[in-house]
Amino acid sequence: MSTRKVTALAVGSIVLIAGCSDGGTDAKSDARTATTESSPTVSAPTFSKFADFPGKDFVTVEPGTNLGVRVKGVDTVWTPELAGKSADPGKHFVAVYVAVTGELADRGVEKVKLDYLRLKFTSTTQKCGPRGDRDVCHFEAYPSTRLEQVADGEWRNTSWTETISGTDLERGETKIGVIGFSLPDTETATSFELCGPTKDARVDYDRFPCAPIKAPDRTAS
Repeated sequence: MSTRKVTALAVGSIVLIAGCSDGGTDAKSDARTATTESSPTVSAPTFSKFADFPGKDFVTVEPGTNLGVRVKGVDTVWTPELAGKSADPGKHFVAVYVAVTGELADRGVEKVKLDYLRLKFTSTTQKCGPRGDRDVCHFEAYPSTRLEQVADGEWRNTSWTETISGTDLERGETKIGVIGFSLPDTETATSFELCGPTKDARVDYDRFPCAPIKAPDRTAS
């Protein structure tokens, strides 16, 4: 074979290899671009401030203290267990998820507990009050959990812990907690309020300020 033919073949091989190499690089680049474009965008979790939660709130003060907190119901669930506690046979807990912040925007509150709050509703199955002659019932809270920073909509998926010593709230901070109320399975009331004492009404629960909360979601139990 002549030298001219050998040279021509060598040049052709180099061009062919270069062409294949370029094509492979472009293909890989296109694949990376397609993968990047098809990857879903994951939004960061959001943490609403107290004022951003819908609904009415009220100011309440734990008996024996002077600085209170603002409380607003954000969700309500009918559940057989709450914070490691099981409801008695024939009963469920009405778990009320609440947003909590300090009464005054320029200062925090130490050792916040919510076990003194009450659930108010007109019962369809029983009479209440000291003499058992009232339709309107005021159920005491048990159990009550620690307050935590929880992303919006994730409170039902959070592992809650019962509190004894309370939770500190920093200035302007909003945290979420859960309060349980043990009700008979036969209770069919649909209108509920969350209530609590104030500096002027510490014992008389008929004078407690209240805020409406939605009826408990029974599909979650």
